[in-house]
Amino acid sequence: MSRSRVRTLFAALLCFVAGPLLAQSGTIRGKISDSAGVVLPNATVVVEGTGLRASSNSRGLYELRGVRAGSFTLRVRLIGFTSQSMRVTLEAGGTVEQDFTMPRPVVQLAAIDVLIGSRARHTAAEELAVPVDIFTSEEMSQQGSTETSQILQSLSPSVNFPRQSVTDGNDIVRPFTLRGLSPDHTLVLLNGWRRHQTALVNNFTYGMGAGSSGVDLNAIPSGAIDRIEVLRDGASAQYGSDAIAGVVNLVTKEGRFTPFVNTEAGEYVTGDYDHDGAMVDINGGWGIGLGRGSLGIFGEFQHRDPTNRAWADPFETAGTGVADSINDQGQVVHKNNPVAQPNHHWGDGLERDVMTLANFRMPLNATSTSEVYAFGAYSSRTGTGNAYRRYDTSARNWQELYPLGFLPEFRPDVTDYSATGGFRMLTGGWSLDFGGTFGHNDFEYNMRNTNNASLGPCLDVPCAPGPDGILGNGDDPGIPNQLSFFSGRVSREEMIGAVNAAKPLRLGLPNPVNFAVGAAFRRESYQIEQGEVASWINGGHLDQDSADVAPAGSSGFPGFAPTDESNSHRNNVGAYIDLETDLNAQWLANVAARYEHYSDFGSAVTGKLAMRFQPTSRLTIRGAASTGFRAPGLSQSHFSKITTNVIAGQFEEIGIFPVDHPAALLLGSKPLKEEKSVNLSAGFAFTPVDNLTITADLFYIKINDRIMLSATFDDDTTLAILTGGGFTGVTGVQYFTNGLDTKTQGLDLTADLRIPSTSGRTLEFIGSVNYTSNTISRIDPLPAVLANSAEPGIIDSVTYIGITEERPDWRATLTSRFESGRFHAMARGAYYGKFSSAQPGFCDLCRDNYGSKTLFDTELGYRFNLIAVSLGVRNLFDTY
Repeated sequence: MSRSRVRTLFAALLCFVAGPLLAQSGTIRGKISDSAGVVLPNATVVVEGTGLRASSNSRGLYELRGVRAGSFTLRVRLIGFTSQSMRVTLEAGGTVEQDFTMPRPVVQLAAIDVLIGSRARHTAAEELAVPVDIFTSEEMSQQGSTETSQILQSLSPSVNFPRQSVTDGNDIVRPFTLRGLSPDHTLVLLNGWRRHQTALVNNFTYGMGAGSSGVDLNAIPSGAIDRIEVLRDGASAQYGSDAIAGVVNLVTKEGRFTPFVNTEAGEYVTGDYDHDGAMVDINGGWGIGLGRGSLGIFGEFQHRDPTNRAWADPFETAGTGVADSINDQGQVVHKNNPVAQPNHHWGDGLERDVMTLANFRMPLNATSTSEVYAFGAYSSRTGTGNAYRRYDTSARNWQELYPLGFLPEFRPDVTDYSATGGFRMLTGGWSLDFGGTFGHNDFEYNMRNTNNASLGPCLDVPCAPGPDGILGNGDDPGIPNQLSFFSGRVSREEMIGAVNAAKPLRLGLPNPVNFAVGAAFRRESYQIEQGEVASWINGGHLDQDSADVAPAGSSGFPGFAPTDESNSHRNNVGAYIDLETDLNAQWLANVAARYEHYSDFGSAVTGKLAMRFQPTSRLTIRGAASTGFRAPGLSQSHFSKITTNVIAGQFEEIGIFPVDHPAALLLGSKPLKEEKSVNLSAGFAFTPVDNLTITADLFYIKINDRIMLSATFDDDTTLAILTGGGFTGVTGVQYFTNGLDTKTQGLDLTADLRIPSTSGRTLEFIGSVNYTSNTISRIDPLPAVLANSAEPGIIDSVTYIGITEERPDWRATLTSRFESGRFHAMARGAYYGKFSSAQPGFCDLCRDNYGSKTLFDTELGYRFNLIAVSLGVRNLFDTY
């Protein structure tokens, strides 16, 4: 499906007037070098108040064309160097030559200097011993999306952000993955601080194993992000638990800058379906000067209408008892019943987001050797998702309530907020950073267009027995049915206090050793709150055919019952040491070790060794070996829920229980332990000619005792065991298990070719390829209590395929960008290789296979003095 969009940038909003649009323009150009006279490529030069910017080429040269006449402040910035500003005056039609000399700062104090993969100071990713991708805000703005996770997928083939539909809460909070592993195998940082995970447990998500929780990147306003850093290497020894697949660091904009507003609007225009998915996004920010410091304020509002790619349902007979005639394309040929088609939903749901972020920095002295800093974010999201349709004759329906059947709808409210603050200083040669952060995420399950069939067909008065089993008994008259419910809430909080210190030390080696050491205390909490009584109670009413007791709970998502409630906490302390030095002019070495202790499962020690060899200025060879770990998530230890699943085409009430739940213990559950990993990587970065850089990296990740949800145990032997233990309200059970080992291996390739010209035109090609293979190397046998059952194994085919095949094996992107004065153009091809899926569960032990596809995006734009207008199309050829 294709989406057309229009994006408008209003830079210097408060200064907008019509006159400057007509003014004659000129050119500003110059050279950027460091204090030793070495030229600096890839520095960013901004004309404040205009939105104009440029980057220096391999010779350190930059050029800004189309600058209107007047006086401006030029600002130049580059990772690892102190930002510089200069006031220039440009006459109409004239040219100004302005060179910059950028000194290295005495101490790392600025949040903008965060560069993951090393705790030493570096000016570019190519200087590191591990692969790091850096995606700037300019690149982000040309991806045709305002969702941070989707932008990241477009930029990095190592990232997968699958669309979710009929996946409960994951229709609204969608996780991303790195290198084909689970969402909780990627550590996410915000300005170098650990970002809290969501409260939602991923039960039915496409493209990953069930039972994980990740970080919601889409809770951060995209306009606040200056760049995204992606470390494609294991880093538990450097950053702690979860950093098995790698690390994603979001770096926010900082300092003083002119107010800006971005607006974007678009919708899907596709040949086989009605136009839908209309979207509007408005985001902006303002960097306010406060004495020596600054306060950046950012906000974003996004509204996205639903999309639906479902076909007409050939089994729908409500109203007349006769099904519609449907052709091979899923279209209604002859209408035989009154139910509107499509009668179910397959696509994006409604989403409405409000996001804010603030970033504060205040140097405490003129030399900027100490400062206080703080940043925080708040977001609120309302969205929708759907379950599968309940037909009019279903045991989950009452025709008195829904004569034609119904489609249950999730409409949750999601709240996310965080605050971070600290103090940095330089004393005695030490760079010290003391600080703390707090994060909260909660997910409120609200169900609409549904009912609790066990409460009968009565809305205003009870027609089912109350909790004592007697209808209309004194103070217990029973509970009437409802069409909407509050089904409960899950919430998660993390609080961290940390101190980090770094100093170059002379340890008898040829060069100083960057010595970094730090410690952190983290407290986590996870809570499940029960839903309203009508959302979970079993009213005991027979179904509408009087064949059996009707299913209990709000249909689509039965509410959390009192027995599901949980309020758990744990503490974690960790300490690390990190050393890095240039052994000589060609060799760099980095070694790190970390100790962590969790109050609920014990201790772990991890280590890492990374080396970089640079035989020439154009070739860098790198490699790393590390061990990693991931502690069981609190949600994995304490999540409890009875949910409705579709297995072999039938609705079943499945209990998802923690390992210490009596039902799980009956079926052989064991206490969870940490996952342990071994990461190996090797690669190179090569610049055969100026303006062309090629990188290649091989990787191997072995994870032992991987945690995920077990298979659904639901055969006759299992049910007999459960019934014997007093559990009759479920038709199957899943619990969390360390039941398998996996291997992940693959290849990353990138190439960047920049073709500058003296006429101000620039053409750039950026290509990247990822191949990832996930295999399962060990699976635990069935527990002894199920050894004689018909259960197929500790994991089922859905989980097996979800881990090994439910992502494209090959991913590739090729992007070309062209700039000439005020005009820019972008074209991108994105290749997705073959994959398979066992979802949705309409059959048992089956899969759907999907072939490779290539999608194309385009964008054209023109920049006026204060306004930039772009028109783009995503998925130009309407490829599915």
